[in-house]
Amino acid sequence: MKVITAKSSGFCFGVKNAVDKAYEMIADRKNGERLIMLGELTHNDRVVGELLKGGFDIIDDAVDVPERSKVIIRAHGVTPEQKRILKEKNCEIFDCTCPFVEKIHKIVRDAAAEGKDIIISGTKGHPEVVGICGEAPDKVSVISSPEELEALNINKNSTLLISQTTFSSEIFEKICAIGENKIANNLIFDTICSTTGIRQSEASQISEQSDVMLVIGSSHSSNTKKLYDICESRCDRTYLIGGADDLRTLILDGRIGDEDVVGVTAGASTPEAIILEVVRTMEENKNEVMTDLDQTDINFGDYIESIPQLRRNAIVKGVITSADADYVYVDVRDKSEGKIPLREFANDPEFDVEKAVAEKTEVTVVVKSIRNTDQGKEILLSKSQLDFEKNKKIIQEAFDNKTPVTATITNVVKDGVIANYGGIDIYIHRTQLKIGEVSDLESYKGQQIEILITKVDTEKHRLRVSGSHRAILSSERKAKAEELWTSIEVGKHYTGIVRSLPDFGAFVDIGGVDGLVHITELSWKRIKRPSDVLSVGDEVDVYVKSFDAETKKISLGYKKAEDDPYYNIEERIPVGSVVKGTVVRLTNFGAFVQLEPDLDALCHVSQISSVRLQQPSDVLKVGQEVIAKVIDIKPEERRISISIKEVEPIDPESSDDDLFEIDYDSQESTEA
Repeated sequence: MKVITAKSSGFCFGVKNAVDKAYEMIADRKNGERLIMLGELTHNDRVVGELLKGGFDIIDDAVDVPERSKVIIRAHGVTPEQKRILKEKNCEIFDCTCPFVEKIHKIVRDAAAEGKDIIISGTKGHPEVVGICGEAPDKVSVISSPEELEALNINKNSTLLISQTTFSSEIFEKICAIGENKIANNLIFDTICSTTGIRQSEASQISEQSDVMLVIGSSHSSNTKKLYDICESRCDRTYLIGGADDLRTLILDGRIGDEDVVGVTAGASTPEAIILEVVRTMEENKNEVMTDLDQTDINFGDYIESIPQLRRNAIVKGVITSADADYVYVDVRDKSEGKIPLREFANDPEFDVEKAVAEKTEVTVVVKSIRNTDQGKEILLSKSQLDFEKNKKIIQEAFDNKTPVTATITNVVKDGVIANYGGIDIYIHRTQLKIGEVSDLESYKGQQIEILITKVDTEKHRLRVSGSHRAILSSERKAKAEELWTSIEVGKHYTGIVRSLPDFGAFVDIGGVDGLVHITELSWKRIKRPSDVLSVGDEVDVYVKSFDAETKKISLGYKKAEDDPYYNIEERIPVGSVVKGTVVRLTNFGAFVQLEPDLDALCHVSQISSVRLQQPSDVLKVGQEVIAKVIDIKPEERRISISIKEVEPIDPESSDDDLFEIDYDSQESTEA
């Protein structure tokens, strides 16, 4: 195997400058300071991951950046509006916009001020293009092919043509050829970065000489994709790889042979260490390696030696040796110990850090990153990443086989909760937590519940999982219902749960089936609404009054005979007994007297006084205590009759008018 490596590979000046500045910001960071990347600093997971671990957060829009943050602007640049927002928020801005990009911003800004229209050859939506368009939003058009330029109506002497710095030189040349007939020569600017042009030219040459072409970088990187397109058009066996792991797969699959000439190039977002890892991987296969890497500033042999045997993404075993407030330290048979963030063990209730250190517990981990620092080698390990992959497989199998898993609810969100299963977040909508309405989501936090996985989505390389506890409850409810219908009978008592309270009664779950307690069956006294007696969620004792197995309807009773105020009334208050009560209501025909709570007796107007009364209010008032004799009881009619006058009649007081009438009558009688 012969390997040819392009001289112009890896970080370009702009990206290197931004990454170096980011590490400098991490080193200078003070407690409480927020470090923000306004968009991913580079299209490389390894670099971005290290910066995130160093304390950076990624925010895509300045509107969402917290005030007084330290914000780094990537080499792509941003719109003037984004910078304005950051300044208004009193943020400290570290502007690492590439000088080549900054130059284009000035060209567009000046042209717009002169009233010119601007055409950019580039990729619509690319961060660099978005930033440039922000200088003159109403004056800029973006094209990506000669045909698009051909279709535009252009004012030859007032239209400017420029290019995205990482755009294809080959396509831009074709666009310029069309532009010569539509745009004045002095208004066409070749703003493709010189490094980009050289990089694409080298890739073109090497791919023509190679049997296999390796393009190292991210599929999200515009310049990397253009390198891939150039190489693929000249070499049928062109592969876009992220690093050495992808290369090993190609070798194991037999897509690269010992006799092949292998060309290597890399995008502007690819660190040089990753390129060298790829080269070393091929060297380990004892093949001939040629390199055209520029060694002015580095020694290739030294770099090869500096790449550790303990590689990124390697799975290794080690023993836990110590721990502090942030990390658990692991001996992975290297000169330096590796460290696992202590937070990775947070979801493992069985992990005891002191016991693990004392017993030197063995753990299997994946190598996340390796960095050489002034203090020595820093090896960051992850246990949760391996656990995540293992548990991801369990979740997928649970989804495929419709088997439940037990998870812990860790967070409450707007419309539901988040449950965690071995590091995997599972979203549960509030309607899927139970059968019925959920009013308090916070009460679920910390609970362990059994859930059925209802959705597993791995699109966009992000795992999204949804689950349902209600589905399990519904299944259990169905089984209980089948059992209930085989044993139900009139008069049988059940302990049930109140599920809902419509105006006409209460639906009670008696074991997989809801029965109705009519409002008249809820209380012996008259009530306005079922909620006067019961609440949703109450546990109640009910009995079957009637049922229809075909329509699946059950009528339930709730109020008990012994709670009836008329229960055993003839024994408790027999006819002839003297009772004491309180007047609670007066009518024209009598007075209602409360003998016990919810038990009223009627004293007819004729049974109040020894004289004839016009109405009970002549001698009685509401709230007045009276003594009476029980003269009749009719339990079936729910009626008790009493007599006040048989004990102590209440007569009206005599008045002067009454006396005058008596004297008058007497005189008239004498005269007669």
